[in-house]
Amino acid sequence: MSTTPTNPAVLISSLQALTAAQLSDYYPPPAPLATVLQQPSNDPAVFRDNPDYIKFLNEQAYWRYAVDVPNRWAADRFNFACKQWEQAGQTPAGKSPFLPAPPAYVVFDVGAFNQWWTQLVPALQGTGEAPPLFFVKPATLPPPPVILPAGITVPPPPPPATDGPVGAAIPNLPGMFDPAPGDKLPDGYVYGGPTGVYQKHFFGSIANNVRAVWIALATITLPTAV
Repeated sequence: MSTTPTNPAVLISSLQALTAAQLSDYYPPPAPLATVLQQPSNDPAVFRDNPDYIKFLNEQAYWRYAVDVPNRWAADRFNFACKQWEQAGQTPAGKSPFLPAPPAYVVFDVGAFNQWWTQLVPALQGTGEAPPLFFVKPATLPPPPVILPAGITVPPPPPPATDGPVGAAIPNLPGMFDPAPGDKLPDGYVYGGPTGVYQKHFFGSIANNVRAVWIALATITLPTAV
C-alpha cells in the first residue's frame, strides 16, 4: 500500500501562534509512486513475452492518475485554504477558530489491486464483467490539531518512552486518567505525550476532597510490535 501521512505527535498550538505552513506540514500527502513499473514499448517481443506488461502499465496508470494526481491537487487546495485562513486572521478580530477542513487523501493498495486484476482478466477475455475499483482507499489522517486556551503555552517534549505525568486509566471513565506519582502540575496544564494530548483538571468531591485527573483531548494509536 502507498505510504500514509505520518506525524510524530499531535499538532499543539495556540490560535495566535498557529500558521498556514504548520497546518500544511501537518497534513502531508501520501508518498507518490517512487519507481516506474513498466516502460511502454513498441517492440512486440516486450509485451508478447512479459505476462505482466499490461498489468504493470495499468497499475502505474491508476496509481498516478487515481491517487498521486488527486492527492497533489488536494494538498494544493488545502495549502491555499490555509493561506486564506491565515490572511483573513490578520484583522483586529484575529484568526478564526474554524480551521480549514483537512485534505481527503487516498492511498493505493497493491494487494487489493492484485486481487482486482485477477478478477479483471476473465472480463478481458470476454467471460465476465469488469469488477469495480476497490484498491483506491481513503488515507488515514492524524488527529485534529489541539488549540490551546489563551495564556497556556505548549509544554516541553515528554521524556522518551513514557507518558509523563499521565498515569493509569480510571475504570468506567473513558478518556480519564489518574496523575502519575509526583505530578505537581497546575490545573489546566496541557501535556503532549507519546500516546496523545491530555489536560489536567481538579475536581471537588462530596467530602470536599480534591481529586486531580487527566482528560484525553486527543489520543494516538501506537504501532504494534511485529
